[in-house]
Amino acid sequence: MMKKISLILVSLFLISCSAAAKKGGDGIINSSSRMPDWVNGASASYPSSAYLLGVGSADDLDSARDRARGEISKIFSADIQAASTVFESERTVSSGGKSATESATGAATDLKAISKKTLEGIEIAESWQDKSSFRWYALATLERAKIRRIYSEKLAETEEQLSLYEKQIDSATNNMDRAMAALKAKSLLKTKDSLEKDLKVIGGSGSFSGMESSSAIRTKVESAIAALGVYVEVSPANSRISTEITKTLISLGMRVSESSDGMDIRVRCQAEMMPFQDPSLKSRWKWYAGEASVNLTDVKAGKEFLSFNASAKEAFVSEAGAKANAEKSLGRKIGKGINEAIENYFENK
Repeated sequence: MMKKISLILVSLFLISCSAAAKKGGDGIINSSSRMPDWVNGASASYPSSAYLLGVGSADDLDSARDRARGEISKIFSADIQAASTVFESERTVSSGGKSATESATGAATDLKAISKKTLEGIEIAESWQDKSSFRWYALATLERAKIRRIYSEKLAETEEQLSLYEKQIDSATNNMDRAMAALKAKSLLKTKDSLEKDLKVIGGSGSFSGMESSSAIRTKVESAIAALGVYVEVSPANSRISTEITKTLISLGMRVSESSDGMDIRVRCQAEMMPFQDPSLKSRWKWYAGEASVNLTDVKAGKEFLSFNASAKEAFVSEAGAKANAEKSLGRKIGKGINEAIENYFENK
């Protein structure tokens, strides 16, 4: 008799479990009226030591699932943002007489691929609807060990490449070759920093970096870039534009040569400043615009390797003030453009 009662109780328990948790197309749909523990951010079934968790809620199931995935993806937003800047930095340049749209690929593209793998690893483990409010809740999980392995492998690969570029910096016999290796290493250092940051979030035991310290190579990179002599000519001569170009390049770690004798890269800027009428006839603002065509030449090779255009427009209560503001703004944009052009040229060479 007792044996029969036990079998009945076990059967009832299994039936109740089956009714409470039904497998849906995207994780388990929990039909229990009792709120699951994970709704408040912790789960006995998915301990935080082994999983990254994200909880989302919405009036419909699909939105709740999307929000749950979004909570986890926020953790890796730095990588995703870094990757998205690849497309934001695209611009049309001329090189060797040909025009093309280029972008800073390489390390940033790798980050995009890593981020994609990360997001693909997110799974919806369970969903539940509150019977009183009819609101849906979803639990997204990401297995720490799986993602840690992906990031660790990419970090090891990045550090191996860094070591090769460090050797190239040490063995280079001129500023151009040294800067080329340094700028490639600089891009990889950004990737390394981002990977290490996410690995700390992912957590786990043991060291995830094969390098004892990256400070030594950072110092070499900065020194190699600073040794690269950039000589800038602005035509017609404009002290404000020249000053802003110089200040911007120095702030970005470049060395601006005072004469053409110590240059590795010659930059020629053909600039034009012009006033223009405010569209509103009642406006008290005066406007000035500036445009410049910029050409960069590798002095050692004796050839122009890149060209781009820059423009700026500024307003002020006086025409003289508007012109001064536009000249400064144009100078800053040219400086940043020169820095980006040199970095892109060497990174992709």
